Amino acid sequence: MFRVAGFVAFLTIISKILGLARDLLVAQYFGTSMEADAFNLAYLLTGNFFIILGGVGGPFYSSLVAILPKLQSQNFKINHYLKDLVKQVSIGSILIALVLFFSKDLILSMFIDKNIQPEYFSQTLLNIDILLPLVVLTAPIGILFAAGNCLKKYFSPSLSPGFINVILIVIVIMMGDGYNGLALAIGTSIGSIVSFVIQIPFSFQKNIENLIELSKEKLQLYKKEFYILLIPALISASSTQLMVFIDSYFCKYLQEGSWTAITLANRLVQMPLGVVLTAFLVPVFPKISEMVEAKRFSRIKEVLIKSQVVLLLISLPGIVLGMLYPREIIALIFERGAFDANSTALVAEVFFYLCLSSVPFIFRDSFTRTLYCFGDSKSSLYVMILAIILKFILNLFLVESYGVAGIAIATVLTSCFNAGCLFLILRKKFRQSVIT
Repeated sequence: MFRVAGFVAFLTIISKILGLARDLLVAQYFGTSMEADAFNLAYLLTGNFFIILGGVGGPFYSSLVAILPKLQSQNFKINHYLKDLVKQVSIGSILIALVLFFSKDLILSMFIDKNIQPEYFSQTLLNIDILLPLVVLTAPIGILFAAGNCLKKYFSPSLSPGFINVILIVIVIMMGDGYNGLALAIGTSIGSIVSFVIQIPFSFQKNIENLIELSKEKLQLYKKEFYILLIPALISASSTQLMVFIDSYFCKYLQEGSWTAITLANRLVQMPLGVVLTAFLVPVFPKISEMVEAKRFSRIKEVLIKSQVVLLLISLPGIVLGMLYPREIIALIFERGAFDANSTALVAEVFFYLCLSSVPFIFRDSFTRTLYCFGDSKSSLYVMILAIILKFILNLFLVESYGVAGIAIATVLTSCFNAGCLFLILRKKFRQSVIT
């Protein structure tokens, strides 16, 4: 598992470096301008679904990772099963994209006053239209990621975000800043389509003559099991998106560029964190799913504790450096072109506090995936609902006193609450399993 984790980490680092290059280029061209805000808000309503719902660790990925090892352990063919799932979730994704297309004016009016900022409003609408393919591809790509990893095809899923970043960089350089930031949306959409297409060859079994065909009854049974896991996980992940919407809503009362500052600071925190989390999510949790099936609960605890210790040891130096030198780090990485000293100060203020949220974020993600392996996706949903209520209340009080930093402080406190609740639920789950 650690050998695979190292390989996945190496590929994820490449993707994250390309992501950083993308952010540097965008910051140089657009800084914390209205064009950057328009793209980031449109991405919040479209692309964030792609990241939160469809990425590694998203609900489609996690639900399928809990199911596929069971099929593989019984030597079942999975191709027919996967094709059925992809077809069904694709239909659902297209319907959601259509709803967003026809209701985008109403939704966007909650974040922007059309009468006060008409240009910002119209430009964000145009960005949403261009980014709609991300909504359509969210569910299918999550399923293909899970299938590829369960089949031990780690290269394509781990490097997939890199393809999106490369295409975005090329298109921004070609189009420049003369298209009101639309190059960002165009590059992201084209990159996501390419990312989806390259997953297909890696996500289905080859040489499957000796495997057992799923009967119609078994096929329906495992599809039902998938959706039983998926629906609460999907609501929970969508609730995470709702928490981001809450932050965006409060940003409309703050200075221009506040939402871009939160977006950039969060991406910078998530860059190293995403590397280590992805590296362990990919090989560890399919194994935990197999261990749950074999009822090896003491071994699950051992693997989980070791992985958390390693994740913390790897992450802590970066967290400490980020809190000691936030302004210097932001200036070194971003301060050039349209990204001036004022932009640096704004992003650094958010970055300092978001570094603190890394530790509870590691625990939260790991505990959530482990609960999925136990076939429990409802507990994380209940905790998320409470966390959303807490986040709104904290934003309400902290934004007034601390401005944009108040949103980051609220994120830290909410993440600690979330991780603590999941820990207590998981500890109870282990005790019940041992007694059973």
